[in-house]
Amino acid sequence: MAETPPSRQWLGSGLRMQWCLALLALVLVQPAAGDGKLQDSTITEFSVNIYRYLSSLNKDRNIFYSPLSIATALGMVELGTNGTTLEQIQHAMGYSKMAKGEEFLMLQNISQAMNEPSQQYLLKLANSLFVQDGFQLSDKFLQMMKQYFNASVKNVDFNHPSDVAVYINQWVLDCTNHRIQKLVSPSDFTALSRLVLVNAIYFKGSWKSQFRPELTQAFPFTKDDESEVQISMMYQQGEFYYGEFTDGTDEAGGIYQVVELPYKGDEMSMMIVLPRQEVQLASIEPLLKTQQINEWANSIKKEKVEVFLPKFKVKQSIDLKEVLSSLGMSEMFDMNADLSAMTERNDLYISKAVHVSYLEVNEEGSEAAGVSGMIISNRMGSLAPQVLADHPFFFLIRNRKTGTIYFMGRVMHPEDIDPTEKYPEAS
Repeated sequence: MAETPPSRQWLGSGLRMQWCLALLALVLVQPAAGDGKLQDSTITEFSVNIYRYLSSLNKDRNIFYSPLSIATALGMVELGTNGTTLEQIQHAMGYSKMAKGEEFLMLQNISQAMNEPSQQYLLKLANSLFVQDGFQLSDKFLQMMKQYFNASVKNVDFNHPSDVAVYINQWVLDCTNHRIQKLVSPSDFTALSRLVLVNAIYFKGSWKSQFRPELTQAFPFTKDDESEVQISMMYQQGEFYYGEFTDGTDEAGGIYQVVELPYKGDEMSMMIVLPRQEVQLASIEPLLKTQQINEWANSIKKEKVEVFLPKFKVKQSIDLKEVLSSLGMSEMFDMNADLSAMTERNDLYISKAVHVSYLEVNEEGSEAAGVSGMIISNRMGSLAPQVLADHPFFFLIRNRKTGTIYFMGRVMHPEDIDPTEKYPEAS
């Protein structure tokens, strides 16, 4: 049945494809001279902790990252650690509650499931080690890297940093379908560099129920500082998992909305959490907890909903040295690091940790047009609940079957995609 938008054929847009990319690199230098629910909750709790830290740095910026990508890269590091360095990672990640080595099986299972071929979407996780030519790594470490992370090992010469940067960035290009052009720079390496661990996660999906491009219209997006920017707003009406929840206050009725938009195949989805228009996103961000995410997932019910969603892109390069240190994983970055399980020598530490991620939500071949003010009267006449994302919101991209969170972020100011713009480069 053809879908009819609200009066005067308002909004909508074919948000047909989404690109989600994340890269994480860990550069190591040598100084001169069990339970399924528990497994799911550890990644979720880690996701929430990163979000809280990034949110505290700047209340007005977009956020986007892949907690699974970061956790995978940390798992690669953990295999090479001993002593208090190992204890810090296990405690901060919640692995101390698991049986010995169970976290590696968890990450292995997730990685294998992600790399299974699917006709509905493209999801790929890749890992690689770039090792100084002639530098000896433990056979046991290399064996476990291959077993748990299917990590390839490539020899490079950090005495030629420009060549190494080109080589690693080409690997990044190949793993992300040329969507991220630069992860490392020659200045990231010195003659003392010994090892670079790189993890890449790539996702491309289409909505199960696609937005119609001809329904997209220009519309104002109100930021938390009450300023407005013009964005392209998409519209569709359909059956989605939806719920209304209370934030425990009387502000704007104390109610906020959660809607889940599935991708083709129903396995993956984007969950959007939207406060009332009168309420700043910061007022409900403290609700973002593992238990609350589980409650959202278990409580939302399928019903007819009108969804107004902006086209947007979020890209971010995160220096993880500060982030991970704030979560209690600082020793790996200083001279006291114990990475002796990687090599017989105990004089390695991590000099740089960077996470690059990019999300694009758009439709092919559409143009925004029309008058922005029509939404007000249309909203009043609708019987179905309306999710109008014309103000800041946060979101998760997750596996609906396992609950694993692949990506998490917030949109404080959406931007339309310029088709001539180059894809993001890590700074």
